[in-house]
Amino acid sequence: MKWLSYSFCAVCVALLAGAIRHFMLAPERIVVKLEAGPPMPRVSPAEAGIDSVALAQAVEYAGARGTRALIVGRGMHVVYEKYWGETNIDTPVELSGFTPALAALAIGTAINDRLVALDVPVANYLPGDESGVTVRQLLSRQGPSADPEADVDVLAQVLEKVTGQRYETLVADRLWRPLGAGELGFAQGVGPRAGQVRAGCCLRARIGDWLRVGELLAHDGVFEGNQFTPPRYVQTMLTPTHRDSPVGYFTRVDGTFAARDLGRLESAGAQRLWVVQSLQLFILRVGDDPGSKGWDEAMIPDTIIRGTSGWQPTPVGEGADPKKYAPH
Repeated sequence: MKWLSYSFCAVCVALLAGAIRHFMLAPERIVVKLEAGPPMPRVSPAEAGIDSVALAQAVEYAGARGTRALIVGRGMHVVYEKYWGETNIDTPVELSGFTPALAALAIGTAINDRLVALDVPVANYLPGDESGVTVRQLLSRQGPSADPEADVDVLAQVLEKVTGQRYETLVADRLWRPLGAGELGFAQGVGPRAGQVRAGCCLRARIGDWLRVGELLAHDGVFEGNQFTPPRYVQTMLTPTHRDSPVGYFTRVDGTFAARDLGRLESAGAQRLWVVQSLQLFILRVGDDPGSKGWDEAMIPDTIIRGTSGWQPTPVGEGADPKKYAPH
C-alpha cells in the first residue's frame, strides 16, 4: 500500500510539473472578443458543380493522414464539410503559417483607403527607418531581415501608424468584424513588439472564420458584395513576385497543379488553405502531420479541381506569360 501511495504521489508531481511547464511555455494571448455573424450559406456539391466522386477520393486521402477538417467552398458558399473526432466548424485552431496573410490583406484595406501605397519607402510612414525598403518589397519577402516574421511586424507598425490603432484592433475592424468572424486571439509580441501582438505568427481563430478568409481570397478581395481591397490586389497576392519566385504576398505559388492560378496558405502539419480564383474555389485542410503516410501536396486540391465544373486542363506546351507576374 505504501508503494502504491508513493507511486500515486509521483504521478501527481509529474502531472503538476507538466501543467506548470505547459503554462509557462504557452504564449500569453491578447483576445479580441467579437460576436460571430451568421454562418456562410451552404449549397450541395451538385449545385456548386463539384463532382461527389472527386470529393470522396479527396476525403479518403485526407482521412488517412491525420486530417481533422476538410472543407470546400465555391461561389460564396460552403459546398462540402467533413470533420473527424470532436472537431467542428467552431473549433479554434492556431494556424501560425496563415497569420502573415492577414497583414497583407490589412495592407490592401489601407490601400483602398489611400492610407498606404505599395511602392513608397517604409521610411515615409516610420521616420527613422534606414532600410530603404518599400511596402511592396516587404510583402514580397524582399525586406532586409533574415526573419520573415520581422518583416511582417514592420508592416504591422506601418498599419498602426497610418490608422492610429493597435494591430489587433485594426485587424478586427478592417477584416474580422466585416467578415462576420468571431473571437480571435493574438500571441504576445517579443523583442521590438514586446507589449504588443505578434503580426507574423500564432493567431488563433475558429475554423469557420478561416473559411471567410478563403472566400475573400477566392473572390479577389470581395466578401458578400463588399470590396475589402483594390481590384486585382488579392490576385497579385496569389501571383509570383517574379518569374522564378515560389511566393506571392505571404502566399505560396510554387508547384505544378491542375489549375495554374492555384495559391495557398500553409502552416505546420500540412495544414493548408488552397485557393483557385479562376474557379472561385477554396479548400481548407486542418489537422495533424501526415507522418509515415506521406504527403502529396497536389493530391487533395488537384482531385477536387479536376472535378469542378469550368475546369479545363492546361494545353500541353503552353508557355508562361511574363506579364502574369507581379511587379517588384
